Amino acid sequence: EHLHFRQLPAGINAIVAIACYSGYNQEDSVIMNQSSIDRGFFRSLFFRSYRDEEKKMGTLIKEDFGRPDRSNTMGMRHGSYDKLDDDGLAPPGTRVSGEDVIIGKTTPLAPEEAQGPAARYSRK
Repeated sequence: EHLHFRQLPAGINAIVAIACYSGYNQEDSVIMNQSSIDRGFFRSLFFRSYRDEEKKMGTLIKEDFGRPDRSNTMGMRHGSYDKLDDDGLAPPGTRVSGEDVIIGKTTPLAPEEAQGPAARYSRK
């Protein structure tokens, strides 16, 4: 939070000197030291962490972390669920892209929702 990694990824600053090299005019060129490139110069890292909790809604319904199954889960979002473990979380150090789901959380349907919208209303 204090290092502003969400706005500026971590990296190494370059110090640039404008000078003639070997007596020739070096226009629009950059000369780099190979060992600095091998040690990670000009690489950047971007980390973001997410937090979620299992919540309880009412007395019967409780959210659970887990890998959702498309055959018996309604309302799944578009994306790739391949990177999730059985506990519903992507393992630490896993490379993810914009289409990857990193937290899988399901909520069982209430008994009246499982029977359809007609079961919600009762005649008097």
